Formats: sequence, C-alpha cells, structure tokens
Amino acid sequence: MNLLKKNIILALSLIITYVFLGTITYGDHSLMLLLFLTTSFFISIKIFQTNKTNEAFKSILILIAPMMIIFLLLFFIYNQYSRTILYLIFLPISSLLAYTYFKFKHKVIIFLSIAIFGIVGYVFFQNVLVLVENQNAEMNGRYPVVHFTDENKTTVNFEKDKIIVLDFWSTSCAICFTKFPDLEKTYLKYKNNPNVLIYAVNVPLRNDKFDETTTILKKLGYTFPKIYAASAKQVEDSLKINAYPHLLIIKNGKIRFSGILETDKKVFMYTVDDQIEKLIYEDKS
Repeated sequence: MNLLKKNIILALSLIITYVFLGTITYGDHSLMLLLFLTTSFFISIKIFQTNKTNEAFKSILILIAPMMIIFLLLFFIYNQYSRTILYLIFLPISSLLAYTYFKFKHKVIIFLSIAIFGIVGYVFFQNVLVLVENQNAEMNGRYPVVHFTDENKTTVNFEKDKIIVLDFWSTSCAICFTKFPDLEKTYLKYKNNPNVLIYAVNVPLRNDKFDETTTILKKLGYTFPKIYAASAKQVEDSLKINAYPHLLIIKNGKIRFSGILETDKKVFMYTVDDQIEKLIYEDKS
C-alpha cells in the first residue's frame, strides 16, 4: 500500500472517529473535544515516527484537511460557530504538539497535551458555546400565550409579577438530563423566594407518551416543579425554540432572557443565577 493510500485511510479513520465519538457521547462536545484531539495527537505522533519530517507534515495535512473542511462547512453554511471554532483552532495544534513530542521525546509533553485538550473541552467549549449562543439572549420582548399543563393536565397560568424561569427539555436530549442536578440546586436556592418560580418544561416528541414522560423525573427524585407543553410545534411557533436545553426567563409578562441554560461553575457568563439576580436587583434599584 503506497503512502497516499495510507494517508487517505488515516484521514477517513479520523472522520469515522469523530462520528463514533459523537454517537457514544450523545453529542457531548466537551468529552468529544478531549477524545478527538487526543486521537489526532497520537495518530500524528505515529505519522512523525514512521515518516521523514517533510513527508510527515504532508501526511498530517492530508490527515486533518478533510475534517477541517467539514468543520468549515458547518461553520459558514450551517452557522455552527460555537461548536466548531475550537475544533478548527485546536485540531492543527494537536498535530503541532505531536511534533513537539516527536522532536523532544519528553513524556511530560503527552500529559501536558492531554491536559490542554481537557481544558479546551471542559472549560473553553462551555464558555465559547454560552458566549456565542447567548449573544442576543437578553431582551425585553412580548411573551405570547403558550399552553402548559401540570402532571394532572391542569392548565398552568403564570403570575405576571413574578420572575418565571422555564427550562425546556425533551426526552431525547441527553444534555438536558445532565443539567437537571444544577437546575435542582438553583430551584432550592430560590425556593423560599416568592418572587422567583422555576419550572422544568417538557416538550413532547412525536412518539412520547404523556404518562411515561411524567414518571421519568419522578423516578429521578427532583423536587423542582414540572410542567408540560402541548406540542413541540406550539413551542417553536410561539417562542421560536427548536433546540434543547433552552432557558426562558419571563418578568412582568415580558421575555427577558431566551438562551442556553447554564449553571456550570466553569462557565463565567450568562449563568442562570446571574440572570435571576439581575432581574431581582431591578426591583431594588
């Protein structure tokens, strides 16, 4: 097998790795970034070890070029800025770090590189995602009438003089479930504040059964209130929400925040608690 064929196979293997990681992590890009960049790093080391330096750099270019093109297409055509920018920056860097290890042969470079990939995934990604996705999240727009019910199918009406926090989720959203413990902490923090009401809002999917959905969170034991939207179409048409998790904060009948739910301590901006405190402070100033 000639060198070009080997390089093409390696490039395809990197694409397959990305798809595979997306499947097993349920699209958790924090973990995907760590594993994908680490994979690229070790493949690049192997390329440098088995080729002359000039040939190795050509092989590295063939290795990462297809993925870079895919990320660029997602970036420019599908506006996936927040989910692709770190891949575009750190995929080439992973290969440069591999060359650094190949040149100096210090094992500390391996551990340092993996640590960098971990920071990129678990700190940078969350903050970049929140910053990009929530650029226009703060607003003061009209809140339309949307039909929600409780588990007994009784209509839920929101008090207009309260701060209403709505965490929209769906049964297919794995990330939604990982954020429920943080939502629970936020709920418990404001539980005794009569001016702040917090709800988890289920958006039904086509094959969801209401009774089965209502038991999901019961089994998990969360105490925050749970309410249910009539349909995904209604949520999308009325509130322009079509991806989950999604955070909506209403005050005085106005939508004051519509963006990503974020309570992670590693995120420094647009956190749920910050947004709630900002709205509370408005009445005190």
